[in-house]
Order: sequence, then C-alpha cells, then structure tokens
Amino acid sequence: MRLACLLMTIALLAACGDTGNEADDANSAQRLLPNLAGYVATDVDTSIDSAFAALGGAALMGGQIGITAAIAKAEQILQCFQDRGALAARWYQHSGSTLTAPKVGATLVINQSRVNQELINCALGGQEDQASAQNFAIEPCASAGGLTYGGDSISYIYVGSHPDVCDVFQLHFDNLGSATGSN
Repeated sequence: MRLACLLMTIALLAACGDTGNEADDANSAQRLLPNLAGYVATDVDTSIDSAFAALGGAALMGGQIGITAAIAKAEQILQCFQDRGALAARWYQHSGSTLTAPKVGATLVINQSRVNQELINCALGGQEDQASAQNFAIEPCASAGGLTYGGDSISYIYVGSHPDVCDVFQLHFDNLGSATGSN
C-alpha cells in the first residue's frame, strides 16, 4: 500500500514538471488565432480577468469566502492554460462596423494536447449616419471544428454577427488545417 502511494506521488510530481509550453511558441493556441485584415482584434484575456475580479469581489463583499476562493482558483487555472498556450480567445470588430449593424465575432482556440499536458500543472499550481435598412440586418452565425497542427489536436469555436465574419474565420482554420505545419 505504501509503495503504491509512493509511486502515485512520484507520478504526480513528475507530471508537475516544466513542459516547456509557452504562449508564443509555434503550436500555441495564441499563434493559431486568425489575424483578419480590416478587423480590430482584442485578446479576451483581459476581459476574462476583469470578470473574474468582479465576481470574486462581489462574493467577498457578500461574505462568501468559499465562492471567492473557487473563483480565484478557476481564474488561476484559466490563466495558466493561457500562459502555456493551451487556449486563447480573441474578439474581432470589423473596422467599417457601425453601432447599428456591428460586424463582430470571437474565436476560441484550444490546443487539446496542451490541455492534457498542463492539466495537473494548472490545477495545482459608431457611424450611425451611414446606417441603412440593409445595415440593420444581423445574421448570427457560429461554428466549431477541429484540426491537427504540428502533431497537436486543435479545437476551435467561433461566433459572428454576420456570415461574412464567420466565413473569414472558417477560411483561416481551413488554411491552418492544410498548412505545412499540419499532419
């Protein structure tokens, strides 16, 4: 029994080692996000951090210490996955977008291989004057898929306010799936 516990402890400690995964290396989720011409892109990381801070502050003010701790741990795990290139999210707004008909979208890329590698580490450790009837049409779209890139399994999710936003996201992921870095 003691030997089994010792072997399990050694295996867990070995799993906690540095994997060398970083957010800026070739197969990181951050490097696989689309860069779209004509769109302003904002990483979602800072918005998520702000949301976790607000939730944690509200729980703390309400005397919910357990909830505050759980929120802090969830934010820490998410940040760890982002720092290690396991997941990344970005918000996009078309440069010609208007308040009345915004062309916006978001992508989430998950490097499943890295999530698996890092799981233990992270667990521990306005232009209204240009508006027209056509501009008011919003046709939401969304999709998800997967591909293999550099030997890693990559999942992606995107949403947009117009089909042409989703078309450029899908084109990016189609090109990524057929790139020389894929297998």
